[in-house]
Amino acid sequence: MNHQEYIDQLLEKFKRNACSEEELQELYNWLDAQSAAGTGYSFADDNARLLLKSRMRDAIFSKLVANPPVKTINRYRWIKFAAAAVVLIAISSVAYWLTRPKLIVVAAAPGKVEKKVLPDGSTVWLNDNSAISYYSNFSGHRTIELKQGEAFFEVKKDPAHPFTVQSNNVSTTVKGTSFSVKMIDRTGDIKVSVVTGKVLVQKLQDTLGYLVPGQRLRYNKQQGVTLIDSVQAGEANAWIQGELFLQNASLPEVIQWLQNHFKVTVQNNRSDYKGDYYLQVKRDITLEEVIRILNLLGTKDQIQFSLHNQTVFIQ
Repeated sequence: MNHQEYIDQLLEKFKRNACSEEELQELYNWLDAQSAAGTGYSFADDNARLLLKSRMRDAIFSKLVANPPVKTINRYRWIKFAAAAVVLIAISSVAYWLTRPKLIVVAAAPGKVEKKVLPDGSTVWLNDNSAISYYSNFSGHRTIELKQGEAFFEVKKDPAHPFTVQSNNVSTTVKGTSFSVKMIDRTGDIKVSVVTGKVLVQKLQDTLGYLVPGQRLRYNKQQGVTLIDSVQAGEANAWIQGELFLQNASLPEVIQWLQNHFKVTVQNNRSDYKGDYYLQVKRDITLEEVIRILNLLGTKDQIQFSLHNQTVFIQ
């Protein structure tokens, strides 16, 4: 069957309204290629040809409305799409983990002082058995968490980026200052002492106090009480030079120092006693000598320290 015979058959089917959508499209394309003077078929004029095209176009449209095309994706293509999606998700996940800020932890071993220069040029000293953490994008945020113990900071000035130390929901914020923050592990109490500059101390959104050089803030977590008083020069950072300087220290604070510095266990049988110790000693002092001094200081309150098999007992 030649092409002309095939077209004749399609025209006959068209008259009976029996053409498929594909056959109608073939006829429409064939008519579009004919001219009024074309070969094979002749039309009275272009209007006759255009009228037939219009009827075919309407027929094609009717079939499309009655049988809208449904796009299907075969199983192989679906598997390819799914595999591509898995690869894309994997690449995105890897990129996220590679580019997300990394948490950096700095710690000082018991009996040691650790010095660390931060990414913004500020310097921090960690007292023994103390730890801080911050993220690798620190220079843009300048936020540090004091996880335990005590730290002294010399903050590089950067008015556009305040420097904040978070400690047990208490935040200490400065712009260019030297100060110390101490957290008492047993009670969660916080001490902030200022050497230079000004310091803002807050508990969540509540202001606990503004401090200037020579001032100290003590926050009692259990009672929710804040006390601001004067502090003697050296208490904030004497330990960097190898000295222990405790002023108005509570018994839990003394216990923490004994545990951190001498690596001993402390059994406190006088939890009712809060303490108010003043102590200034060299870092290389022996444990036995410390116990002797503590017993002298606790005489009026009938507090007794004793040592047995690396355990300090408080009676």
